[in-house]
Amino acid sequence: MTHTFFTLLKQFIHKLVHVGIYPEMPYIESRYTKLLNVLNWLGLCFMLGYAILNLTNERYFLAVLNVFNMADAAAVLVLHRLRMYLSARLVMVGFRIVIYTISGLYFHNGAEYFLLTLLITTIIIFEHKWIRIFLCSLITLSCISVVLFPQPPLLGLPVMEEQAIVNMLVAIALIIGTVTFFKSIQYGYQKEVEKQRQALVELNRDKQRMFSILAHDIRSPIATLENLLQIFYENLLTRSEQMKTTQLLKDQVTQLGITMDDLLNWSARGMQGIQTIKTPFLLYPVLMELFIFFDLIIKQKQLEVELHMDQEMILSADRDQITVVMRNLLSNACKFSHIGGQIRIAATKKDSRREVIIEDKGVGMDENSINRLFTSSNISTQGTASEKGYGLGLMLCAEFVRLNEGNITVKSRFGEGSIFTISLPE
Repeated sequence: MTHTFFTLLKQFIHKLVHVGIYPEMPYIESRYTKLLNVLNWLGLCFMLGYAILNLTNERYFLAVLNVFNMADAAAVLVLHRLRMYLSARLVMVGFRIVIYTISGLYFHNGAEYFLLTLLITTIIIFEHKWIRIFLCSLITLSCISVVLFPQPPLLGLPVMEEQAIVNMLVAIALIIGTVTFFKSIQYGYQKEVEKQRQALVELNRDKQRMFSILAHDIRSPIATLENLLQIFYENLLTRSEQMKTTQLLKDQVTQLGITMDDLLNWSARGMQGIQTIKTPFLLYPVLMELFIFFDLIIKQKQLEVELHMDQEMILSADRDQITVVMRNLLSNACKFSHIGGQIRIAATKKDSRREVIIEDKGVGMDENSINRLFTSSNISTQGTASEKGYGLGLMLCAEFVRLNEGNITVKSRFGEGSIFTISLPE
């Protein structure tokens, strides 16, 4: 019961503080609006108390000023809700200059301290230079007038000294709170800037890496294709050589297609264009499609592929993304297996998760290489038959597995092969 009460109270306070704030709002603007919301809700509460107190002490004109102050605070909150932020700030500062000046001049209630609070708030919240200078000049003149030229109590009895001291303490507390909040705004803004800077550094690194791939690794097979097609065009090959060259063309196009697919997926990920749609699907047909896709390289390297799994096993994930993951892992297993090597694929149920294991007995990796996997610092490595790699696949694997709420791990020893394990929720 108590927990529910505090939860509801927290939600209620959150709504009060976030009046007029929307998701697309600039960071600084949203923080300034929060600051003014807090100050005006506090102002409503304090001014209500002051109005009741002044009515009790027969200071009717001062009570009217308190009511006007409450109306001013309410108007600011309404204008925030209507997203009229500059109007809200001008209304707040303009009305309070008048209210605090009159109350300070004629009731000697320590209003100069509230004017100081208003001065600090004005300096913080107004971005326009000339508006800030004009309003700060008015507030300064008002503060000087209250301190140096107090007027006789023509509008009612002055407040008691104790009340003036309380007003001073409240104003000082507001000044401390406002400055502290402003410092938190600056600190939060610096964190946001640093976060964006890091994202830009990462994006620039990815961009450089992509252009490097486009400039070197992709240009090279395209140049080879162009040369081979020119030879075909000039009819310089025998029938036997044409058959071998056709096979080479097919291999080049297949590998280039894989790389282009990885590049497009990688680019979409960087632009946050990938959407994960989880649906139940059978894993076995996916693997069968991949075996057909890699049939040529499996035969060329005389690889023995073992499959251990229930053909009815169902995964709940994005089928296309898991297909990309499995294709890249199987491609790497083929690439780094020795001629006549073995590849083992197993899928099992473990507690409430599904595990897919791809194991090869190939070249393996040292500790340094393992630590660079799944990161942008991973570098391309040639396979056992000089197959080209582009260093993108494993980054995509890690990203797609994460998007499907799973994880991917690797165990490997140099010269003994590698074991990649994908774990996905049921």
